[in-house]
Amino acid sequence: MSFFGNRDINRLAIHTALIQVAGGLSSVFLAPFLLRAGLSPSQIFLVFAATLVLRFFLRLAVPDAVRLFGFRNTFLLGSLLLAVRFPVLALHDGWHLWLLLYILTEAVSGTLYWTCYHAFFAALGDPQARGAQVGARGLLSTVAAIAAPAIGGVLLVSAGPWASFGVAALTSVVAVLPLLSLQEPSVPPAPPMEAFQAVREGVLLFATDGFVSSISVFAWDIISFISFGERYDVFGGVLALASLAGALGGMALGHLIDAGHGPRAVRINAAVLAAILLMKAACVGSPQAVAAATIAANLFGGFYAPVLMTAIYNDAKAAACTLRFQIMAEAGWDVGGTIACTGAAVAWATGVPPVAILLFALVGVLPQAWLATRRYRAHAMGKAASI
Repeated sequence: MSFFGNRDINRLAIHTALIQVAGGLSSVFLAPFLLRAGLSPSQIFLVFAATLVLRFFLRLAVPDAVRLFGFRNTFLLGSLLLAVRFPVLALHDGWHLWLLLYILTEAVSGTLYWTCYHAFFAALGDPQARGAQVGARGLLSTVAAIAAPAIGGVLLVSAGPWASFGVAALTSVVAVLPLLSLQEPSVPPAPPMEAFQAVREGVLLFATDGFVSSISVFAWDIISFISFGERYDVFGGVLALASLAGALGGMALGHLIDAGHGPRAVRINAAVLAAILLMKAACVGSPQAVAAATIAANLFGGFYAPVLMTAIYNDAKAAACTLRFQIMAEAGWDVGGTIACTGAAVAWATGVPPVAILLFALVGVLPQAWLATRRYRAHAMGKAASI
């Protein structure tokens, strides 16, 4: 079934594109905004770590929320709560109370939203076209959000955070509309933990994503913003240019996965990911080189999501309960991200060079490639079992 033949995946893709627009207006400026508000890079990483720790424990309440409100309504609630965090962030003026409130709203919204989002995409997607669907989702999101970082940067400079984050909040609310007519997957009674043994490596795979992404994204955002003279407009403009290059590679690799070449796609992705990190490290110190590295990274970084999420979504759909698998997988992501952010915070506070902190993400590349290869081979054998 093609991407455009699945109405539920189409609706999720449109929703995702709008969420990416909102993120381009706001979330991409999170680390720079906190830096300008007076936090040190080490403190910023601790904010991220605190959010992830809180999310980890809040996930225990997701099944109860689904029983109380329903699966789709819990997803809708999480989507609406995403909009709340933007005004809360705009209120932050150096007073720690607003920062604590932001951590709370970010954790609650992220817990409900991402758990349900990934569970819906896994349950409603088509395993035989999964790579292409993830790649097409990325392409649509990238096209929709090309101008958002540039607009967000200009608004932050000319009108302040309320303008940029306010538009982001409104966009997030509009993004809920495509979800209203989604088919609601069934949620079976809680199966025993032993029922998830076959897909336990999928949880570990998502943990490596939390580790790699937390280091590579947040560290690079801080390095880039400092390199650009802490100017929102320049930072946003570079991200907008980078978005132009974003998802074409993901589409190509997604079709390679669907054609049965998952392990080959994993090797390509691992090599590209390592090369991107090394390239970024080599460019630190020159604003022009940092801008070029950001654009190049987005050009080839589109490989990452289709490779990783195809394996995760197929494990989720094959699990005894897609929702509960995703709860465990997201908890794994939180653990990986917490380890990464805490380590980065300590390293930055003790004077470790930012380049070394960025390259710390390389530690997760080989385990990620190994786990992803095992999952693709297991799927190719027609079962979601470890080998």
